[in-house]
Amino acid sequence: MASQNKKRISSVENALKILKSFSMDEPELGVSEIAEKLNIGKSTAHRLLTSLASEGFVYKDINTNHYSLGASILTLTSIVSSQLKILNEATPVLNVLTEETGENSHISILEGTEIIYLQKIECTYPSKKEYTHIGRRNPVYCTSPGQAILAFEDEEVIEKICSQPFKKYGPNTITSPEQLKEKLLKIKKEGYAVCNQEFQKGIIGIGAPIFNEHNKVVAAVNITGSTKRINSINIKQLIKKVVNAGERISELIKQRKTKQLFGNDD
Repeated sequence: MASQNKKRISSVENALKILKSFSMDEPELGVSEIAEKLNIGKSTAHRLLTSLASEGFVYKDINTNHYSLGASILTLTSIVSSQLKILNEATPVLNVLTEETGENSHISILEGTEIIYLQKIECTYPSKKEYTHIGRRNPVYCTSPGQAILAFEDEEVIEKICSQPFKKYGPNTITSPEQLKEKLLKIKKEGYAVCNQEFQKGIIGIGAPIFNEHNKVVAAVNITGSTKRINSINIKQLIKKVVNAGERISELIKQRKTKQLFGNDD
């Protein structure tokens, strides 16, 4: 019985990992690709995909034999969106931030060792180099929203990130736990994070934390732009605008909680 339960749990975990394997960059995957990503056998991957397809969570293209996310995911997405009402309130703040800075703006959350972009407002002239879109996952340790969140996280969360190997993405990627911890202390003191070509060559990110009613960091707001546009001349002004946006969104979260407590939430 214990071995059967363990097998069921393992199957559920792998099924969830399959769903998380799809992204904007890889919207379609074959059985072999999924098996390799999860380090499982092709037969196991095929069995799990068949089960997910029967429930509408993945769709199989009979012409290519590739799988993509199915309609059932859209239902779950709408439920999640309704629960994340703060995004509806924060989006106007992002619109203003992009309008005032001329750069792409985002809201991100931390999940494990990665950040996930929940919202993005594109500027008029976005850089084709920028690897950001809604639902994309990027490393925590070398992105401005990741660092902005991590600086205000508990020590155990920071240690977990620092225990992972640091891959070098850009010319200025931090590659040691000591360097990261030192920078996080600075970010916590100043209230913002600047990543100058840490994740991508030629791209600068400026991030600020977002707090809930308990002053617990829950997300981050950031802008990204070319090093040609974000420079020593305007960076202080841009930092101030990002920090102000973070404070405004934090206030909106606290106001919504107050409305809920008094039964005035619509």
